[in-house]
Amino acid sequence: MEIVYGTALRVRAVSDYYDLFLAVDLSPDLPEAALQELRWLLGEAEAPPVLESADWESWGDPWEVFEGGSASRSFGGVDTSMLVRAVDRLNLDGSVPWALTVRTCVHDDEFGVVMQVVGWILRQATTQGWVGFLRYSGWDEVQHVVRHGGGFDVVDIRTTRKQISVSWS
Repeated sequence: MEIVYGTALRVRAVSDYYDLFLAVDLSPDLPEAALQELRWLLGEAEAPPVLESADWESWGDPWEVFEGGSASRSFGGVDTSMLVRAVDRLNLDGSVPWALTVRTCVHDDEFGVVMQVVGWILRQATTQGWVGFLRYSGWDEVQHVVRHGGGFDVVDIRTTRKQISVSWS
């Protein structure tokens, strides 16, 4: 939204956004209801009769939070999501995990419900440790999403003064 005051002063009202990236493996035995809800969240299926991923009533109508396929609203690149079987990377017991990657732009007003959905997804995950990052449009630092047995943390990593430089010619 652009607000114009006379002809000399222009102020652009800017919303705040988060760039969210997740890359996780999910249980090969994902229940059918969870798989249907996940596919709906990605924009690949009809909504299931019951949604478990978030407290949708407190946020209004549910929406497909990870539907991709368009340019990001606030960051370079494309919002995208994909769920596939990791047939070339079997679990130790021979089972085939689900592999999920999500990159999406989240409006500040939607952040709470999206993080509820992220928590729901990570409860289905088998990946431990680093599973993604968050970048806020208001500053340049990146926060890392780290999954552990008790849930997940969003961890601030401060920039170091060491820089690696690569020249392109």
